[in-house]
Amino acid sequence: MVKDEIREIAEIVGGDSTYQHFVRRINKEFEISNEERNSHVYVLFEPDGNDNKIGFAVIGHSPAKMKVWNQVFMEEGWVDNTFQMGDNPFELMYMYIKPEYRNQKKGTILFKKVVQFSKDKGVNEIYAYVSDRNSTALSFYKKMQAETLQDLSDEGIVSAFLRWKL
Repeated sequence: MVKDEIREIAEIVGGDSTYQHFVRRINKEFEISNEERNSHVYVLFEPDGNDNKIGFAVIGHSPAKMKVWNQVFMEEGWVDNTFQMGDNPFELMYMYIKPEYRNQKKGTILFKKVVQFSKDKGVNEIYAYVSDRNSTALSFYKKMQAETLQDLSDEGIVSAFLRWKL
């Protein structure tokens, strides 16, 4: 990931106040990946029919973060003691499609790019955490065959840890 990609992400999100926080968080992920050895962050863009970027996905690999997630999953009892993350799994950190392009299969196309990119990098698992701010994303990911490792939803708040085996 490079600074130009962060600028492009900011342009795609534009005035969508619901997702303005993405830009700040992605910039922080970029800074952390530059500091952490063996950490990688990648951006994939989705164009419209005229090569205008209308969406993006941010994926990456952080050995330190995945080690913590693996430990938390086990300590919290979310997985059994035979659970083990694959070698070098990716995290799907962010995915966004401009509102006017939603429900046109653009998200599905972008997600398939994420899967193919991951496979091309030799990755066999993708993990994601979906926060309570985005029940729409959780529904979408479940349509994309996500395995729910732990559903943390209760009392109207939706959040979960997800996995895709590739």
